[in-house]
Amino acid sequence: AECGFDGGDCHLYNNLTDCHVDYPDNIGDGWCNDYPPYNTAECGSDGGDCIRKSVDGYDNCFVHYTEYIGDGVCSDYPPYNTEACGFDGGDCL
Repeated sequence: AECGFDGGDCHLYNNLTDCHVDYPDNIGDGWCNDYPPYNTAECGSDGGDCIRKSVDGYDNCFVHYTEYIGDGVCSDYPPYNTEACGFDGGDCL
């Protein structure tokens, strides 16, 4: 359908015709639901939420939430607390 802001036809989920989830509002909401069926090719890696981003200053560090690196709180799990990510930007040292 043409996007006319009528009844939700512009919502990202409606454009992912092979994506079938219980909570479609979770698709593309800014939070990575890092499990199937959300983080799958059919659901566009949770509407792009689960596409890892590079972190400035760490060439080989790719995470879902770059703001977690060096935020003063140790995210004690991969990929954050790894050598590549500077042990969460020093938060886990």
